[in-house]
Amino acid sequence: MLYWLARLEETWLSVFIRETGSVFFSALTLHSLSMAFVAGINIMLCLRMLGLARRVPLPRFSSYLPVMWAAVAIVAVWGLVLLLAYPAKGLTNAVFYLKLGVLLVALGITGGFSRRYMMPAAGEYQTLPWQTRALAVAGLLCWSLVIGAGRFLAYTHSILLASSFY
Repeated sequence: MLYWLARLEETWLSVFIRETGSVFFSALTLHSLSMAFVAGINIMLCLRMLGLARRVPLPRFSSYLPVMWAAVAIVAVWGLVLLLAYPAKGLTNAVFYLKLGVLLVALGITGGFSRRYMMPAAGEYQTLPWQTRALAVAGLLCWSLVIGAGRFLAYTHSILLASSFY
């Protein structure tokens, strides 16, 4: 596997991203800012599900979802750019897979909330079922873990460049 990662990190695009400071910094900045939109909207939604801002109708949150899903797309694109810069650093790190797995769970929770509570016909919910509130707590934990794991990715790698082995 290290051989293929070394081949990938020696491509012109990977070298360009990694060695052009403005490109790597821009990718990191756009990934981080987009992640702030994604996590922020989801944290806001989870807090509403837990009972904060009860006067705000749940269907009103549906207007934030297109922004959130657009930010998810931006996170994915710039995350792939960052991964291409240092493929061995990410793909040999268990924290990277933890982040991706928890991110998918968190987005699944959001998808469930949007299908059930944010349609115009959903009506008003003053008190949500305990299962929904439990999912909101799980969502908050997931987003905390995604942010924490993303932050620790910079420090938990055991291999930075696979090409250093060849």
